[in-house]
Amino acid sequence: MSRILITGGAGFIGSNIARRLVELGHEVTAADNLFLGRRGNLKGLKLKFQKMDLRDEKETDRLFRKGRFEYVFHEAACSSAPMFDNNPRYALDINTRGFVNVMQAAKQTGVKRVVYASTSSIYHDLTPPQVESMVVTPESFYTISKYFTELCARQYLSEHGLESIGMRYFSVYGPNELHKGRYANIISQFLWIMRKGGRPVIYGDGKQGRDFTYVDDVVDANIRAMRGGKPGEVYNIGTGSITTFNDVVQLLNLSLGKKIAPKYVPNPIHNYVPLTGASIDKARKELGFVSRYELKDGIRKLVEFYSK
Repeated sequence: MSRILITGGAGFIGSNIARRLVELGHEVTAADNLFLGRRGNLKGLKLKFQKMDLRDEKETDRLFRKGRFEYVFHEAACSSAPMFDNNPRYALDINTRGFVNVMQAAKQTGVKRVVYASTSSIYHDLTPPQVESMVVTPESFYTISKYFTELCARQYLSEHGLESIGMRYFSVYGPNELHKGRYANIISQFLWIMRKGGRPVIYGDGKQGRDFTYVDDVVDANIRAMRGGKPGEVYNIGTGSITTFNDVVQLLNLSLGKKIAPKYVPNPIHNYVPLTGASIDKARKELGFVSRYELKDGIRKLVEFYSK
């Protein structure tokens, strides 16, 4: 059993990691400012919860000193480009200063390893399969902030010996995302609309594709990174398969027993990425990670979750 902190612990991915760690018998503390996260995502879990803002250096230091954590899963972030549109100052502050405060506190209190969330958005429009060794050029405030965390993490390793591993998530979907609303994964958004008989809106012709990754696979990758992998590295966490938005609607119709046609509208996003797709060779070799969920199975589980 280990003492573990999850930042953003009441959020989508953080709460799913928390559930798995509690099931494994670890002593878990979930910290969240509840900007988007919800306490309800942690309902029934035997853990400690701390409402706090990681931008507060003193509060963060106090949390780490009191918790004496061995491992940290850093999921607290503004986690999509649209979150930066209205208030880039706040979003950048969360993603950069919050990360530095976590790393500094981890260094000072002897944390063994930090596993942190990065993003596949860093690849922008590079042709799939997207590989960790590709030269990336961040194209938005969001991807700039995430690339900063990767560079910062490497610096903490080289200067201070603090181990960390970055996870470049590919289009994660699954339970506990309702609180994200319009910032949720497109699969969840389509499901919420179609359950009520509505038509999901697709930009363009629907042939754009994503490497959709079920959250349980992401949790598995994080658990593996706690003690496996190479410190200072980043890993793609995806399935290696690309599914078009048209096919997503078809799969949702099958799971829901409906025949709803999407509504196609002109794409208003000037730098829209047509395709994302992970090479997971590195994660397979160094973490032992392999995706267990095909999209049809993940969608079926998601439909079951929201039907409860």
